[in-house]
Order: sequence, then structure tokens, then C-alpha cells
Amino acid sequence: MIGLRGGISLSIALILCAALAVIGWGAGKAAERTIVPEVAAKAEVVAHSAAALVGRALKDGIPADRLVGVAAYFDGLRAENPELAEIRLVGAGGEMARSGAPPSGSPAPTVSAPVAGANDAAGGEVVITVDPGVVSRQVAGVLLDVAFIGIVSLLVALELVALVVGMGGIEALAAVERRVRALARGQLARHEAAGGARAEPLTAPFDREVAALAARHAAARDAAARRGDGAALDALDALSERTGIGRVEAAEGRAAGLVRPALFLFMLAEELTRPFLPRFAQTLAPADGLIGPGTAASLPIVAFMAVVALCQIPFAGLSERLGRRTGFLLGALLAAAGYLLSALAAHYGVFLAARVISATGYALVFVSAQGHVIDHAQGRARSSALAVFVRAIMVASLCGPPVGGVIADRLGAGTAFAVSAGFALLALLVAALTLPKGEGTRRAGSLSLADLGAAARTPRLMALLAGCAFPAKFLFAGLSFLLVPLELQQQGFSSAAIGRFQMIYPVIMVVGVPLFAALADRTHARDRFVMAGGLVAGLGALCVPLHPSLMLLVAALALLGLGQAMSIASQSALVADMAAQAPRGGGAGVLGLFRLIERSGNAAGPASAGLLMAGVGFAGASGLMGLLVVAGALLFALSGRGAAAGREAPGAERAAQSEGSPL
Repeated sequence: MIGLRGGISLSIALILCAALAVIGWGAGKAAERTIVPEVAAKAEVVAHSAAALVGRALKDGIPADRLVGVAAYFDGLRAENPELAEIRLVGAGGEMARSGAPPSGSPAPTVSAPVAGANDAAGGEVVITVDPGVVSRQVAGVLLDVAFIGIVSLLVALELVALVVGMGGIEALAAVERRVRALARGQLARHEAAGGARAEPLTAPFDREVAALAARHAAARDAAARRGDGAALDALDALSERTGIGRVEAAEGRAAGLVRPALFLFMLAEELTRPFLPRFAQTLAPADGLIGPGTAASLPIVAFMAVVALCQIPFAGLSERLGRRTGFLLGALLAAAGYLLSALAAHYGVFLAARVISATGYALVFVSAQGHVIDHAQGRARSSALAVFVRAIMVASLCGPPVGGVIADRLGAGTAFAVSAGFALLALLVAALTLPKGEGTRRAGSLSLADLGAAARTPRLMALLAGCAFPAKFLFAGLSFLLVPLELQQQGFSSAAIGRFQMIYPVIMVVGVPLFAALADRTHARDRFVMAGGLVAGLGALCVPLHPSLMLLVAALALLGLGQAMSIASQSALVADMAAQAPRGGGAGVLGLFRLIERSGNAAGPASAGLLMAGVGFAGASGLMGLLVVAGALLFALSGRGAAAGREAPGAERAAQSEGSPL
């Protein structure tokens, strides 16, 4: 049973897939009709240009058999026009010059242009053979872009279905679905009212019948108690235990659903920049050589990550005082200004300042959205709300890179940054329409440096943070944000292709995190999952120096995603348990230190990767960073603290965490 919401999502997916299949088929046919004639026309222009140049030499009195440099000239033409497989100069006595060879397989189209010699006499002809495989590859590339944009469109549509249909309508469907699923499992507990006025006509029949059954059960139990019938009481209690009759289930919180569309759009704005940002930064780097290519590419990423890390703790209090909605709107506006300034930047220093502005807005939006969820969800509802929060971020990290790469390739990096600014402003508008207005508050017990210091004196916590949390983000940010884009750029891949490679990590995370989280909880082995995840991610990067190749690079990204999926939820759960076990008031310090160290790894990763790449190259840098992660996982395993940390504190609540967040 897929449920009502699942049914709506599946219907949207089928409709979009059918539409995209038709569009893709039509685009392929149109491309073949338009690209092939264009390539042939281009080859004819090149042939006439080459024929005119040769003819000019013949008219100047140079004999045809004394012409030099013709083959080299043809080589240059083919280098500039890869669709030209072969260029020949043919005279009366036969072939005089050749570059390339005809493609194997089916006959290839050819074009020719006559060469006019002295007194306009025939001096031969230039014959060009077009490679149809190049045309096919161009069409396939366009269709591949269309396919990935289609996948992203589907994910975006599913993510924004609540915004399109209306939050009230989605809540009503969710309320009905909860009751239907419960009845299908034989559960007869009553449900708190949820979904508002739209849900009441749909849920009232369920609630009336369940309430009537609960009343009959209570009456039967009272009667059995008056009679002193112990056997009947035991049977009725067993029925209540098995079916939940008489209990009341808490309603799902609305907090994550309200903030999710705006958060998704905002995170999408930043994720669009991932494939092309290092290359764009290098193009703006000063020409005096004071900043090397690796440093020029990494510095904007490092500045962004460092600002996000340093602003997390102070902005948490700021968003409380301003109000979560105001904090989100202000952060989105700052980020949009930064993206727009990035689009207009023609100087490296201006671009660096723009990234700092965007990072400030990003940090304020993140803590405001997270604070909104925490403020409006309690107990078990908080865990599910934070899971929704994290999924919005991960889906954005899945959708953003391929779209950003296509925009940068087709329209330029400046346009891509402008699109990011547009998404940030759209997120601002959606947040203004959906988030509830509320006055800012000043809460007692805000996080202080003393709290962080007290948490840092806990050996068990520091083994986890220094051995696993910091190295995991260090490797992720350094490899995914800097090393991989630069290496793929060096190998000649476009920004669109780089964006597709960057989908590997979030795809594995989206699928793997809930799976490994459930396994870790069921086996009570969170510490082992954390250690194993670090080893898997680190060994993937360590394999790259063995034989640097595209396949090993893909394997490293896949193993990084697998390792992080294995460890990240368990790591966050261990930290939450330690926060729950901390002395009164110490839990905030544990969580704050965790977030600070995680985000410090995000900042240190690209900085170290840039320096290492300049010194030992891509493969060496990947291997050294992987070695750090492996060493950290072994340090955590040898600390002797993992087993104690793996036992969940009674009643421990999953506090606000950043699991799954790219930052």
C-alpha cells in the first residue's frame, strides 16, 4: 500500500516521465534534422575557405606540386572542427595533401569546393568528409542534458507538491493516510486532530468509529472490574496492548512541512554553483601569479565554509531574537545579493567578498529554518520533522549540480549565478507566504564559550569528533567541492558533465542514510557503523593514487557516499545521546561543539586540498585526505570509548543535527 501521498507522487512522476519521454524523442528528431544540415553547411564553408587559400597560392605562381604546409593547415582546421574527419586536396595528378582519415562504418557525407588556379583554370578541389559519429555524440549530449534536467524536474515537482497543492490539502491527505495505514495494521488508537478544516470531513468517519470502539472497550473493562473478572481484564488489556485501542497518537508536526519548500529552493540556489565555481574562480584570479590555480579555486570555497562555520553559534541566538521567519527572510536576501554580486564580479577580490555575503545569508537561513523546526516540534515529532528538513537539503544537493552545470555551459557562469539569485529570492517569497509570523525571543541558557570548553573536556566526545566528524566533512568538502571538479575540468569535461558526477554522492546518501540508520538502531551498533563508514570513505579516496582514472574517481565518490551514509546518522545519534547524558545545561555545549567541528572540517577540506593539489597533484591529495579519514576511524575504534557511546540513553531525544547536510 503506497498511501495517498505516495499515490500523488507516483502520478506526478508518471505524468512527467511520459511528457519528458515525448519531449526527448521530439528533441532528438529535431536535433538530427537541424544539426546534420548545419554541420554539412559548416563543412562546405570550410572547404570553400581552404580552396580559396590554395587558389590564391596557385594564382601567385606557386606550382601545385611545390605547395608546402597544406597538410598542417588542414590539421589545424580539423583541430578546430572535430566533426571534420578528413580533409584532402586533390589535383589533376591525384591527391596532393591529406589530413585525417574517413570514419569507419557506414558511408560518411562529403562536401567539396573547386580550387581556381592561374587564369581561373581548374586547379583541383578540396574534399571534406564529415564524421557522422560526432553529430550523433552531439545529439546524445543534448539528450543526456535533457534527461538529467527531466530527472531534476521530477524531483523538484515532488518536493514542491505541498506548495502547489496547498499545505492544507497535503495535511488533510496525510491525516487520512495515517488513519488508513493504522487500520491496515490492525491499530485502533485515536489520532489527534490534524490537517485543519479540510481534513475534518474526511477523517471524521474514521474517528467516530474508533472512538466508539474505545468507548465499548472502556465500558467492558469497567464491567469486568466491577465483577472482579481477572481473566476478562487480562484479555481486554492484551487487546489494548496489541491494537492500541484507547490510546491517543500525537499528530504529525506541521513545522517541517511549512519550511520545506522555501528551504529546498534556497539550498538549490547554492547547489547550482558547485560544478563551475572552482573554474570560474580561476578565471578571475590575478594574472601576476601571486595566487596559484589551486589556491584561487579553493579560496572562495574556504571563505564560504569558514563563514558558515563561525556564524552558526552566534546566528542561532540572533534568529531567536529576530524571529525565525525574519531570520530566514533576511538571510535569503543577503544570499541573493551575494549571488548577484558574483554574477557581476569581474575582479577576484569582489568575487571573494560576494561569496562571504552569500555565506552569511546561508548560515542565517540554515539556523533559522532549523530553529523553526525545533521550536514547533517536540518529542518523537521532532525526529521526523528533522528528517524532513534533512531530506529537503539532500534533494537540493541532488538537483542543483546538473542544472547549474548545464546553465554554465550554455549561458555562462554569470548567468548561472544570476539564476541562483533568482532561486534565493523565490525562496524568500515562499517563506514570506508560508512561515508563520512570530516575535523574536531571548531564551535563557544560550550557548556560550564556557559550554563549548566544558564539552571539549569530554574524552569520549572528542574521540568521536576529532576521529570521525571532522575527517568526514574534511574529505567530503575537499574531494566533492574542489578536487573532483578541477580534475574533471583538467580531463576536458564540461560543467554539465561535472554536475552529473556530483550527483553520485547525494543519490547514495538519499537512499543509504535511512537504511543504515535503521540497521544501526536495530543492531545497537552505532559506534561500529561510524567506524566502518569512516574506513569505507577513506579507503575509497586511498585507492585513487593506485591508478588515477575516471573509474576510480567515480568509485571514490561512490564509496564516499556509502561511507557517509553508513556513519552520519549513527554519528549524530551518538552525539545526541552524549548531549542527553551531559550534566544539566551541558547538552547545548555538546551539540554546539559538534556543529562547530563539523563545519570546521568543511572549511579546512578545500583549503588543504588546494595546497596538496599544488604540491602532490590530484591523486596524491586524494590519497592523503583518505589516509586522514582512515586514521581518524581507527583512532575512534582504538579509543575504547565507542562501545560505551553506543548505548542510547533512556529517553534520549534526537536533538537538532545536520546529518545529511552538504554543509
